[in-house]
Amino acid sequence: MDRPARALGVPPDIDVLLPVRCARRTLPSAVGDLLAQRGVRPRILAVVDDGPDGDDGSRDWLKALARTDERVIVFDGPGAGPGPALDCALMAVGHPHVALMEADDRCPPDRLRRLFDHMELHPHLMGVVSRAGQIGARTPGMRRYLDWQNSLLSSTAMAAERFVEIPAMFQTGLYRPQALWAVGGFAPRGHWPIDIAFWFRWFQLGMPVEKIPRVLYQWRQHAGQSTRSGGLHDAAPLRACKVDALERLHGRLGWWPRPIHLVSTGATLESWREALESIDVVLLGADEWKPGRPAPSLPLEPPTEFLPPGSAARWGPPLLFAAYGMEATREKLRDALGRPDEPDVLMFCA
Repeated sequence: MDRPARALGVPPDIDVLLPVRCARRTLPSAVGDLLAQRGVRPRILAVVDDGPDGDDGSRDWLKALARTDERVIVFDGPGAGPGPALDCALMAVGHPHVALMEADDRCPPDRLRRLFDHMELHPHLMGVVSRAGQIGARTPGMRRYLDWQNSLLSSTAMAAERFVEIPAMFQTGLYRPQALWAVGGFAPRGHWPIDIAFWFRWFQLGMPVEKIPRVLYQWRQHAGQSTRSGGLHDAAPLRACKVDALERLHGRLGWWPRPIHLVSTGATLESWREALESIDVVLLGADEWKPGRPAPSLPLEPPTEFLPPGSAARWGPPLLFAAYGMEATREKLRDALGRPDEPDVLMFCA
């Protein structure tokens, strides 16, 4: 829809991608929240992606609704998980703004309009996300995680922290479809979660995104969700995704080759050392650092023998790559180093 039409008060059209798998119990609430959005005209592109658990009636419920409400369109997914299901819906997008929704989550009726208005005020943005709250089986650990994630508001802050954890819930967002096509859709390129892989591809392209400092999305917590039931969200697949992204970014053949100096402690140090030695990066060293010890030295220009012949001109400065899972430890390292620029000099991971 063009700007003159919006100036006349016509609500913007927004396509909402909704992957569905065995969600009959929570699906009516999620769909109801979308259809109740004010100040926009949502169109729900629902992809039913049955897996090994079979069909719990979600498809029939959605198809019955679609027969009476033209705002709901139902597709059969490829049965390969949420990433391919989202890509199936993305192929049907026809409007200039695309939002996401999970079939067991909730959102207030002003969510999409607030996201849209923020994007209109900042036309350079390719995406706008929001803070998230939690409903259901809440835990202190998940609360700490959301507090950390919700503190990252700017594109710079989210990009700097993306190797620590997932810096934003991508399902809270509103995006321009050309940005989603540019990152190659949603399906991951490896055996790891789609959300962390999505943001790695997004920030490698340098596309701007901001987070509204307001909770506009409620993430349902339950024992069976993937973030608690292991599998792709275990430490090993998450680290594999981070290692792959780091090689693509700073490896010898990466987007911006940079030598890396690793600091951490204990088993985390050894795990990351092994991971970095298994990929095509220049590892200057791997040293232990704990709070209370003298600050580690920031890496200087590496000796030329570390760099491939004839390639020094295209290499960036060395990077201190610090693997610490606790935010308190990361803060102490920042203070010990005199608050160097992130991620220009210092980059954290976990």
